[in-house]
Amino acid sequence: MTKLNLNDEKLKAWMDSYVKKSRFNGCSLSIADIEGNTLLDLASGHADKDKTKEFNSQSIVRIFSMTKAIVSTCLLQLTYDKKINLEDTLDHYFDNYSDCYALIKNAKNVSEIEKTKAPSIYQLLNHTSGLSYFFNDDLIGKEYLKQNLTATPDNDNLSVFVEKISSLPLAFKPGTEWNYSVGIDIAGRLIEIISGEPLDAYIRKNLFDLLDMKDTQFFLPKTKVDRFTDCFFYNEMHENFLPLVKQYENFNYQKDQVTNFSGGSGLLSTGRDYLKFASLLLNSGKHNNTRIFDNDVISSIRVNSLDQDIASIGVETFAQMPTIGMGHSLAGSVITNPHPDFTSNLGDFGWGGMASNYFWIDFKKGYTAVFMTQLLPSASYPNRKELKKLVHQSLH
Repeated sequence: MTKLNLNDEKLKAWMDSYVKKSRFNGCSLSIADIEGNTLLDLASGHADKDKTKEFNSQSIVRIFSMTKAIVSTCLLQLTYDKKINLEDTLDHYFDNYSDCYALIKNAKNVSEIEKTKAPSIYQLLNHTSGLSYFFNDDLIGKEYLKQNLTATPDNDNLSVFVEKISSLPLAFKPGTEWNYSVGIDIAGRLIEIISGEPLDAYIRKNLFDLLDMKDTQFFLPKTKVDRFTDCFFYNEMHENFLPLVKQYENFNYQKDQVTNFSGGSGLLSTGRDYLKFASLLLNSGKHNNTRIFDNDVISSIRVNSLDQDIASIGVETFAQMPTIGMGHSLAGSVITNPHPDFTSNLGDFGWGGMASNYFWIDFKKGYTAVFMTQLLPSASYPNRKELKKLVHQSLH
């Protein structure tokens, strides 16, 4: 494969401009090639409100939904090891889904329901399960918000959270629509049920320790507090996101505070740590010639699991990225037909987090990029598509 070179001046200037305009307080960009070489390790701005600590690729951030790719991949490997069929429905694991209901089409309230088949593990992982999120503008999402089902670190525990979620109707019949959801929280609970271990212990033993990802976990050790970043909020964000301010502005992630190991949003990590995980996927599930994820698992990550693109059965944009030509695998987005407004190669895989962080893997060019910052929500600025375009332009 041709050796990749990057024009870091353009990328640094772009990062600096976001900081100078006070869009981001600080940010980092880490890029590695398929041979494991770090091509780029850039940073700009500060990690704290007082601007006393520089932001860098070892700054510890809330990665929010970048947790999903990790947990989804771990569940895929576990089901592969245990020979569990991904088409198995959730009533095999959760009593509430033995009697499953979904809202009727065009329902006006959450009592307008009809009986339906429980969603499958497959549908759970690609967000066609019928579940929702508290910040979604649908009846079930609003019901989550009303009942304080926010998947935050101190909100009950994973078992209780899933029990509450599964007691509510689905937003639609599984498989009929794409709707971003708490499905990966349930996936995390599935890991616990199938493995017999708490989620944090399972992914530590089966992934983080193997990759030496020492800074990725659900809580913040006292010895690492000095590297923890402050959380920032877009001043014009939608009111649906306001509960996040109270939750995350002053939450310190001490071990005795974190009760809910959210499989969809709970992890802390660094740009440097997450690059190790992304590089593992880029290298077909191998790390230092040791296979961690099976080939079938990697295939499930790289291939679109939907019959069409997200825009056809869901939203037309996501975090200011067009979803036309963007499918979803069983762990993240997959480019099925590159869109002019979102510079990509066919087969690019990636996902981001609520705090405007983002990663992607370009299998064609043979590199992966991890961008970290801490501004909520992720749709505040078009940074993902701007950055991806710049990286493509900077490759030479």
